Amino acid sequence: MESENSLALEFMREYADDVTELAKFIPYFMSKSSGDYSKNYDGKYGESSLNFPVYDSTLLSFVKKASQTKLMDRNYPYVYTRYHIKTHEDERNFISKATIRDVKILKGFLSKYVIEGNRIAKRWSEGADEGIYLGVLEKLKGFIDFYSLGTRA
Repeated sequence: MESENSLALEFMREYADDVTELAKFIPYFMSKSSGDYSKNYDGKYGESSLNFPVYDSTLLSFVKKASQTKLMDRNYPYVYTRYHIKTHEDERNFISKATIRDVKILKGFLSKYVIEGNRIAKRWSEGADEGIYLGVLEKLKGFIDFYSLGTRA
């Protein structure tokens, strides 16, 4: 089993740049309330019989940046089955207790909402509304803050 220090060094080397870039969205997720991330198309540019969401441009920017990072894991369903994660509450509880050893699981949570949003219309705003993006970003940023202090000492 790897030591916490070697895990931290690997995490910093592999993900620090991506997490730092995505952490810029933390104030955005903190400032919005649930339901503010998308609205249903209002027919302004023509009638539509389909009901589809129109996303906040900052949320779309976040999703685009996140999808281009090393934090995406296409094998994210394994995280949910392996750790018996079934509800948003399960996700939030796990995020709150996560340590540096749980980075793969946090990546799985982030990946689910970003990747599935490409085919399930509500998934991007669901990740924001349920606090999953914010929780994962705060936790990963906290790891960087904590372990970067340790590497300077």
